[in-house]
Amino acid sequence: MDLANIVMIFLLSTFLIATSLGRNAATFSAFINVGFFDFFFVTPRFSFSVDDSQYLITFLVMLIVGLVTGHLAAKLKEQIKDVSAREGLAKALQNLSRGLFSAQSDEQVIQVAKSALEGPIGIEIDLFITESPEKLKSTRFDMQSVAWSMQSGTRIFHEVDEVDGKSIIYLPIRSELKTLGILVASDPTKSLRYYGRDDLLQTAANLIALAIAQLRSVQAQELSKVEAATERLKSAILSSLSHDLRTPLTTMIGLAESLQDRNQNINAESKADLETIRGQGLRLSSMIGNLLEMARLQTQGPTLKKEWQPIEDVIGSSIKHFSTSFPQSIVKTSIARDVPPLFFDEVLIERVLCNLLENAAKYSSESATIEVSANKSEQFVEVSVIDAGAGFVQEPGQLFEMFARGISDTNQSGMGLGLAICREIVEAHGGSIAAKNNESKVGSVITFTLPIAENAGLPKL
Repeated sequence: MDLANIVMIFLLSTFLIATSLGRNAATFSAFINVGFFDFFFVTPRFSFSVDDSQYLITFLVMLIVGLVTGHLAAKLKEQIKDVSAREGLAKALQNLSRGLFSAQSDEQVIQVAKSALEGPIGIEIDLFITESPEKLKSTRFDMQSVAWSMQSGTRIFHEVDEVDGKSIIYLPIRSELKTLGILVASDPTKSLRYYGRDDLLQTAANLIALAIAQLRSVQAQELSKVEAATERLKSAILSSLSHDLRTPLTTMIGLAESLQDRNQNINAESKADLETIRGQGLRLSSMIGNLLEMARLQTQGPTLKKEWQPIEDVIGSSIKHFSTSFPQSIVKTSIARDVPPLFFDEVLIERVLCNLLENAAKYSSESATIEVSANKSEQFVEVSVIDAGAGFVQEPGQLFEMFARGISDTNQSGMGLGLAICREIVEAHGGSIAAKNNESKVGSVITFTLPIAENAGLPKL
């Protein structure tokens, strides 16, 4: 066989070795082929010496062509492998995106992430959906890395972990406002940087964050709908019951008053019984009125008819109205001189003051003194009602919820709606209301605020 053909056979073997075994094997093959060609086919045979020095050029060209051919073939093989791997990564992301779109819970998100990433990428995935790293104390990962990654919102990459020798990456699952969880990926055989797998995992973490944020948004909307429906149902029931009870109560009160007026000769015991019937009927009617008012406030909100007026006038009229029901109570007022006129609904604010005064009288002794004060505080006027009762047993902030009572074992009548109504009215005016126990002496203090002209966005008088 001609030597040129033999050289081509040796070069072909180098190419085949490069495509099957890689660059290093192809390089070794190129040197071995030159040696074999010299030893077996160049005279003198079975010797590495040559008779013609021109063969040295042949050996050099043969070696260079073999090395270049082997290098190109090995590089082509690596590129094909890289393209195939990246195609698998892109398909994994596509499957992840499709699965996350239909996920309905956190558990489904975790299941989709594991099935979409572990098999195609060849790594181990652990996904934890929680906002508190303390809940992950039982996991098998470095908790310092987990906590730092979640708190700082940055990813942590260990090329080779010191504990188990794996390549590990910690990726926080972040929305725009906070961290929702963490994605931990590990590979015991090779670095996660191969074929850009770390970048793919970052993209996967971003997709998971979007899916979880969408789930939270949907859950919040559903919860809001349920709460709104519950409130509407509650208001409808309260309104219906209140209307059904008010009609017979009005009849009962009217009959009791009629009997008192028409029968002047009845004995004292009967008069007392009629007065008790009338008084209890009026008290129950007041409770039903509060139920109706609370139902209306929650469904429609208060209708405000604001006018400019001094707060001291409303305080005075409230005390006058209050004194007809509690003539034994003593009310003292303290109104600062710098309190300006305010823009508010006189009827509604008078109701707030009457409710607060009645509460103060109910939970104080008959002859106890109730204080009402008004002071200017920056952009608001603070109105306080101070009593000398036993104070609040429960958390004062809970008193303004519906059906909340300040003292659970009291014998006083009421349904716990007065302060809830006060809060609705005050907040509709742009103010706030708060309660606390009196620190300097016995009793409690309830304070509400009303905005002055500048804070209300209105022209000042």
